[in-house]
Amino acid sequence: MYQPTVAGNPPIVEMGLDDGLGQDVELTTDCGSRLRGWLLKSRSAVPQDDTAAPLVLYFPGNAGNRSGRINDLREFTVCGFDVLIFDYRGYGDSTGSPSEAALSADALLVWQYARDTLNYEEDRIVLFGESLGGGVVLSMWSESNVNPPQPGCLILNSTFASMTQTVSWQYPMFPFRYLLLDHWPSIERIRRVRSPIVVFHGTDDEMIPIEHARALAAESQHARFIEVPDGSHNEIPMMKLREELKALRNVIPAHAKRPTTQ
Repeated sequence: MYQPTVAGNPPIVEMGLDDGLGQDVELTTDCGSRLRGWLLKSRSAVPQDDTAAPLVLYFPGNAGNRSGRINDLREFTVCGFDVLIFDYRGYGDSTGSPSEAALSADALLVWQYARDTLNYEEDRIVLFGESLGGGVVLSMWSESNVNPPQPGCLILNSTFASMTQTVSWQYPMFPFRYLLLDHWPSIERIRRVRSPIVVFHGTDDEMIPIEHARALAAESQHARFIEVPDGSHNEIPMMKLREELKALRNVIPAHAKRPTTQ
Protein backbone atom coordinates (compact mmCIF):
# COMPACT_ATOMS: atom_id res chain seq x y z
CA MET A 1 0.00 0.00 0.00
CA TYR A 2 2.74 2.44 0.91
CA GLN A 3 5.37 3.47 -1.62
CA PRO A 4 8.02 5.43 0.28
CA THR A 5 10.97 6.91 -1.51
CA VAL A 6 13.82 6.70 0.96
CA ALA A 7 16.37 9.48 0.50
CA GLY A 8 18.75 11.50 2.55
CA ASN A 9 16.91 14.76 2.00
CA PRO A 10 19.53 17.50 2.24
CA PRO A 11 19.19 20.45 4.58
CA ILE A 12 16.98 23.23 3.32
CA VAL A 13 20.00 25.41 2.57
CA GLU A 14 21.06 22.92 -0.13
CA MET A 15 17.66 22.79 -1.80
CA GLY A 16 17.67 26.33 -3.15
CA LEU A 17 15.02 27.34 -0.63
CA ASP A 18 17.12 29.17 1.93
CA ASP A 19 16.69 32.89 1.48
CA GLY A 20 16.30 33.45 5.18
CA LEU A 21 12.72 32.21 5.16
CA GLY A 22 13.18 28.48 5.76
CA GLN A 23 14.48 26.08 8.35
CA ASP A 24 14.86 22.34 8.99
CA VAL A 25 12.58 20.85 11.65
CA GLU A 26 12.44 17.47 13.39
CA LEU A 27 9.97 15.70 15.68
CA THR A 28 10.34 12.51 17.70
CA THR A 29 7.34 10.20 18.04
CA ASP A 30 6.34 8.27 21.16
CA CYS A 31 8.03 5.16 19.77
CA GLY A 32 11.25 6.99 18.94
CA SER A 33 10.81 7.46 15.20
CA ARG A 34 12.15 10.73 13.84
CA LEU A 35 10.07 12.83 11.48
CA ARG A 36 12.09 15.34 9.50
CA GLY A 37 10.73 18.25 7.54
CA TRP A 38 10.85 21.92 6.62
CA LEU A 39 9.19 25.10 7.81
CA LEU A 40 9.04 27.79 5.12
CA LYS A 41 7.95 31.34 5.85
CA SER A 42 5.68 33.44 3.66
CA ARG A 43 7.50 35.31 0.91
CA SER A 44 4.94 38.12 1.05
CA ALA A 45 5.53 38.78 4.73
CA VAL A 46 6.83 42.24 5.51
CA PRO A 47 9.34 42.39 8.40
CA GLN A 48 7.76 45.53 9.81
CA ASP A 49 4.30 43.97 9.68
CA ASP A 50 3.19 42.60 13.04
CA THR A 51 0.51 40.40 11.50
CA ALA A 52 1.54 36.74 11.51
CA ALA A 53 1.07 34.79 8.29
CA PRO A 54 -1.31 31.82 8.43
CA LEU A 55 0.14 28.32 8.15
CA VAL A 56 -0.42 25.49 5.68
CA LEU A 57 0.22 22.02 7.08
CA TYR A 58 1.12 20.04 3.96
CA PHE A 59 0.42 16.29 4.03
CA PRO A 60 1.82 14.80 0.80
CA GLY A 61 0.75 11.85 -1.31
CA ASN A 62 1.98 8.29 -1.26
CA ALA A 63 5.02 8.29 -3.53
CA GLY A 64 8.20 10.31 -3.29
CA ASN A 65 9.14 12.58 -0.41
CA ARG A 66 9.23 16.27 0.42
CA SER A 67 12.05 17.00 -2.03
CA GLY A 68 9.57 16.53 -4.88
CA ARG A 69 7.17 19.13 -3.48
CA ILE A 70 9.49 22.13 -3.65
CA ASN A 71 7.54 23.99 -6.36
CA ASP A 72 4.25 23.41 -4.55
CA LEU A 73 5.73 24.68 -1.30
CA ARG A 74 6.92 27.82 -3.04
CA GLU A 75 3.40 28.43 -4.37
CA PHE A 76 1.98 28.49 -0.86
CA THR A 77 4.61 30.93 0.38
CA VAL A 78 4.04 33.24 -2.58
CA CYS A 79 0.33 33.23 -1.72
CA GLY A 80 1.12 34.57 1.75
CA PHE A 81 1.23 31.39 3.82
CA ASP A 82 3.91 29.79 5.94
CA VAL A 83 4.23 26.06 5.15
CA LEU A 84 5.14 23.11 7.37
CA ILE A 85 5.83 19.72 5.77
CA PHE A 86 7.15 16.46 7.23
CA ASP A 87 7.99 13.22 5.51
CA TYR A 88 5.96 10.29 6.80
CA ARG A 89 7.67 7.48 8.69
CA GLY A 90 9.93 5.58 6.30
CA TYR A 91 9.77 8.34 3.66
CA GLY A 92 12.67 10.59 2.78
CA ASP A 93 14.96 10.78 5.78
CA SER A 94 12.26 10.08 8.39
CA THR A 95 12.72 6.84 10.31
CA GLY A 96 10.20 4.11 11.16
CA SER A 97 7.60 2.26 9.09
CA PRO A 98 4.30 3.62 7.73
CA SER A 99 0.89 2.33 8.76
CA GLU A 100 -2.52 3.91 9.26
CA ALA A 101 -2.09 3.95 13.04
CA ALA A 102 1.42 5.41 12.82
CA LEU A 103 0.61 8.13 10.26
CA SER A 104 -2.58 9.08 12.10
CA ALA A 105 -0.66 9.51 15.35
CA ASP A 106 1.99 11.54 13.53
CA ALA A 107 -0.65 13.85 12.02
CA LEU A 108 -1.81 14.80 15.51
CA LEU A 109 1.79 15.23 16.62
CA VAL A 110 2.46 17.64 13.75
CA TRP A 111 -0.78 19.52 14.50
CA GLN A 112 0.15 19.90 18.16
CA TYR A 113 3.65 21.04 17.21
CA ALA A 114 2.26 23.76 14.93
CA ARG A 115 -0.25 24.89 17.54
CA ASP A 116 1.64 24.55 20.83
CA THR A 117 5.31 24.94 19.88
CA LEU A 118 5.17 27.21 16.85
CA ASN A 119 2.19 29.10 18.36
CA TYR A 120 -0.07 29.26 15.31
CA GLU A 121 -3.70 29.79 16.32
CA GLU A 122 -5.97 26.93 15.20
CA ASP A 123 -8.17 29.13 13.01
CA ARG A 124 -5.07 30.32 11.13
CA ILE A 125 -3.97 26.82 10.15
CA VAL A 126 -4.98 25.31 6.79
CA LEU A 127 -4.68 21.55 6.39
CA PHE A 128 -3.70 20.49 2.87
CA GLY A 129 -3.82 16.80 1.96
CA GLU A 130 -3.06 15.34 -1.44
CA SER A 131 -4.06 11.72 -2.23
CA LEU A 132 -2.92 9.65 0.78
CA GLY A 133 -2.39 12.96 2.59
CA GLY A 134 -6.13 13.58 2.46
CA GLY A 135 -6.68 10.38 4.42
CA VAL A 136 -3.96 11.41 6.87
CA VAL A 137 -5.62 14.80 7.38
CA LEU A 138 -9.06 13.29 7.98
CA SER A 139 -7.63 10.71 10.39
CA MET A 140 -7.55 13.52 12.95
CA TRP A 141 -11.33 13.21 13.02
CA SER A 142 -11.37 9.50 13.87
CA GLU A 143 -13.80 8.27 16.51
CA SER A 144 -10.97 7.81 18.99
CA ASN A 145 -10.07 11.51 18.93
CA VAL A 146 -12.61 13.18 21.20
CA ASN A 147 -11.00 16.61 20.76
CA PRO A 148 -10.32 17.02 17.03
CA PRO A 149 -8.66 20.12 15.54
CA GLN A 150 -10.57 23.23 14.56
CA PRO A 151 -8.49 24.59 11.66
CA GLY A 152 -9.39 27.50 9.45
CA CYS A 153 -9.92 25.20 6.45
CA LEU A 154 -9.21 21.78 4.96
CA ILE A 155 -8.11 21.46 1.33
CA LEU A 156 -8.25 17.93 -0.10
CA ASN A 157 -6.77 17.14 -3.50
CA SER A 158 -7.12 13.87 -5.45
CA THR A 159 -7.97 11.90 -2.33
CA PHE A 160 -10.10 8.82 -1.71
CA ALA A 161 -13.35 8.05 0.08
CA SER A 162 -11.69 5.01 1.62
CA MET A 163 -8.78 2.76 0.78
CA THR A 164 -11.17 -0.18 0.60
CA GLN A 165 -13.18 1.47 -2.19
CA THR A 166 -10.00 2.50 -4.02
CA VAL A 167 -8.63 -1.04 -4.03
CA SER A 168 -12.00 -2.41 -5.16
CA TRP A 169 -12.02 0.01 -8.10
CA GLN A 170 -8.42 -0.71 -9.11
CA TYR A 171 -8.75 -4.52 -8.80
CA PRO A 172 -12.41 -5.36 -9.42
CA MET A 173 -11.72 -9.03 -10.22
CA PHE A 174 -9.67 -9.75 -7.11
CA PRO A 175 -10.70 -9.69 -3.42
CA PHE A 176 -7.72 -7.60 -2.32
CA ARG A 177 -10.02 -5.32 -0.31
CA TYR A 178 -10.57 -8.14 2.17
CA LEU A 179 -6.82 -8.37 2.80
CA LEU A 180 -6.33 -4.73 3.74
CA LEU A 181 -4.96 -3.97 7.19
CA ASP A 182 -5.35 -0.20 6.76
CA HIS A 183 -8.76 0.98 5.59
CA TRP A 184 -8.51 4.80 5.87
CA PRO A 185 -12.30 5.40 6.12
CA SER A 186 -12.28 9.08 5.14
CA ILE A 187 -15.93 8.98 4.08
CA GLU A 188 -16.86 8.39 7.72
CA ARG A 189 -14.40 10.83 9.23
CA ILE A 190 -15.29 13.82 7.07
CA ARG A 191 -18.74 13.89 8.67
CA ARG A 192 -17.17 14.99 11.97
CA VAL A 193 -15.33 17.98 10.51
CA ARG A 194 -16.83 21.36 11.41
CA SER A 195 -14.34 23.53 9.52
CA PRO A 196 -14.78 24.63 5.88
CA ILE A 197 -13.59 22.01 3.36
CA VAL A 198 -12.57 22.42 -0.27
CA VAL A 199 -12.34 19.21 -2.34
CA PHE A 200 -10.42 19.28 -5.64
CA HIS A 201 -10.42 16.34 -8.04
CA GLY A 202 -9.50 15.87 -11.68
CA THR A 203 -11.86 14.33 -14.20
CA ASP A 204 -9.02 12.21 -15.62
CA ASP A 205 -7.65 10.86 -12.35
CA GLU A 206 -6.25 7.45 -13.22
CA MET A 207 -5.75 6.30 -9.62
CA ILE A 208 -8.85 7.45 -7.74
CA PRO A 209 -12.14 8.05 -9.58
CA ILE A 210 -13.72 11.46 -9.26
CA GLU A 211 -16.79 9.84 -7.69
CA HIS A 212 -14.76 9.50 -4.49
CA ALA A 213 -14.39 13.28 -4.25
CA ARG A 214 -18.05 13.87 -4.98
CA ALA A 215 -18.99 11.37 -2.29
CA LEU A 216 -16.67 13.01 0.25
CA ALA A 217 -18.09 16.47 -0.45
CA ALA A 218 -21.65 15.16 -0.25
CA GLU A 219 -21.03 13.78 3.24
CA SER A 220 -20.32 17.20 4.75
CA GLN A 221 -22.44 20.31 4.81
CA HIS A 222 -19.21 22.27 5.22
CA ALA A 223 -17.62 20.94 2.00
CA ARG A 224 -17.41 22.45 -1.47
CA PHE A 225 -16.44 20.35 -4.48
CA ILE A 226 -14.34 21.79 -7.34
CA GLU A 227 -14.00 19.69 -10.47
CA VAL A 228 -10.72 20.02 -12.37
CA PRO A 229 -11.34 19.37 -16.10
CA ASP A 230 -8.76 16.99 -17.60
CA GLY A 231 -6.92 16.90 -14.27
CA SER A 232 -4.84 13.80 -13.54
CA HIS A 233 -4.09 12.21 -10.17
CA ASN A 234 -0.74 13.90 -9.54
CA GLU A 235 -1.84 17.31 -10.74
CA ILE A 236 -2.38 20.09 -8.23
CA PRO A 237 -4.65 22.70 -9.90
CA MET A 238 -2.48 25.68 -9.00
CA MET A 239 -4.57 28.33 -10.73
CA LYS A 240 -7.72 27.29 -8.89
CA LEU A 241 -5.77 26.69 -5.70
CA ARG A 242 -4.33 30.22 -5.83
CA GLU A 243 -7.86 31.60 -6.05
CA GLU A 244 -8.90 29.64 -2.97
CA LEU A 245 -5.78 30.64 -1.04
CA LYS A 246 -6.26 34.29 -1.90
CA ALA A 247 -9.85 34.12 -0.66
CA LEU A 248 -8.73 32.34 2.52
CA ARG A 249 -5.98 34.88 3.12
CA ASN A 250 -8.63 37.61 3.14
CA VAL A 251 -11.03 35.90 5.56
CA ILE A 252 -8.72 34.12 8.01
CA PRO A 253 -8.72 36.26 11.16
CA ALA A 254 -5.64 38.38 11.68
CA HIS A 255 -3.55 37.92 14.81
CA ALA A 256 -0.76 40.22 15.80
CA LYS A 257 1.28 37.58 17.65
CA ARG A 258 4.13 36.29 15.53
CA PRO A 259 4.70 32.52 15.68
CA THR A 260 7.70 31.27 17.59
CA THR A 261 9.97 29.05 15.51
CA GLN A 262 12.05 26.25 16.98
